[in-house]
Amino acid sequence: MTVDVAKSSREKIIDAAAEVFGRRGYKAATVREICKKADVNVAAVNYYFQGKEGLYREVTRDMIAKTFERYPVTLKTEAGAPPEQRLQTFIRAVLFRLLAPDGLSGYPGKGQLVARELADPSPILDGIVEDFIRPTAATLGGIVLELLGPSATEKEVMKCQVSVIGQCFHYALARPILTRLTPFEFSNQEIIEELARHVARFSLAGIAGIRKQLEARITKNPESSGNRGNRSSKKTRE
Repeated sequence: MTVDVAKSSREKIIDAAAEVFGRRGYKAATVREICKKADVNVAAVNYYFQGKEGLYREVTRDMIAKTFERYPVTLKTEAGAPPEQRLQTFIRAVLFRLLAPDGLSGYPGKGQLVARELADPSPILDGIVEDFIRPTAATLGGIVLELLGPSATEKEVMKCQVSVIGQCFHYALARPILTRLTPFEFSNQEIIEELARHVARFSLAGIAGIRKQLEARITKNPESSGNRGNRSSKKTRE
């Protein structure tokens, strides 16, 4: 019985913290307000999470880990699939994480929490980047490099990566504006699928155009590229 009560208190703190952190941000949120909303003693935060930073880390990492698990950017059935298909799977996963009711925006306060973390980073951001973002970026970088070809430099791959991800994040961060400009319900599964196909088509067309430019550059000046493509490929895989 004691275990159930303890678990319930811990979960109530996490739920309350997600809303308060999302509404106020890490710096402005207070343990007292969180505990009042959760209807628990202030000492409970230290007991379960060793303080405010530990609570924030737990809330954020748990939220991100669950959405990454629910919507992986790669699928086992895709082994050996062409990069075009893998890019669409990647984009679909990112959009569902950001927009779906069971993604980041589907929990009260949690969508705002992510936006605030990007705008005003907390002490835990470095850990989030290393554990979640960097591996995901490496996956996208490998796909983009395949699409651009071996002559692409690391900088050219990076710029294409940012362009792909930027489209996805715009639908999430600019959602209050977009919902006023369009009739779309961005949490609707069919709409998200449609957006994923569109972003994939748009991105593939842009990457194909850049590849043509790279190939034309090499044709005009074969010595200018040297071994840049090999170095870029190695760094992206690492």
